[in-house]
Amino acid sequence: MSKPTLNQTIKNRINQALIGLMARYDFHAITITQITQTAGVSRVSFYRNFNSKEDILIKALRGDIEQHFYRTAQSGQLTNHRELFMAIFAFVEQKGDIVDLLYQNDLSHIFLAFIRECCGAKPESDNDTAYHHSLNMGVCFGALDEWIRRGRQGTAAEMADKVAQALAAILAKW
Repeated sequence: MSKPTLNQTIKNRINQALIGLMARYDFHAITITQITQTAGVSRVSFYRNFNSKEDILIKALRGDIEQHFYRTAQSGQLTNHRELFMAIFAFVEQKGDIVDLLYQNDLSHIFLAFIRECCGAKPESDNDTAYHHSLNMGVCFGALDEWIRRGRQGTAAEMADKVAQALAAILAKW
């Protein structure tokens, strides 16, 4: 594994500073100054890498899920929608502390933005592909959101099966 660059180290310090502050303070009360002071970086370094506090969280989750999906894909475990949903639920299980902080701070919209970015429609997609991705994203976020709000009861595999059962029931009545 390669050594992180100075810029990556700065991003990681900013991310960890925000997560640490969120464990003690309401997200909306945390200032950029508090984040930069806690991280030991300048405001210039902050704004070179992030547009906002929300951007820190979205980029951190995106980087983590890219690594998670790369490892999962390399192991040959992403061959259908069930496995994709299992991988996403497993990722949320691993990142439960950060996800819990988002929900405790009434920031589920950041989680939705993250889900939209990683599996929603892309501007370059044709309409059919865009609708397909949007439907997957909506189902994914809806199931994840409820699972998180209910305390993440059940494993990733159990949740993937519940999603499949719910979709089958919906299609049977379509």
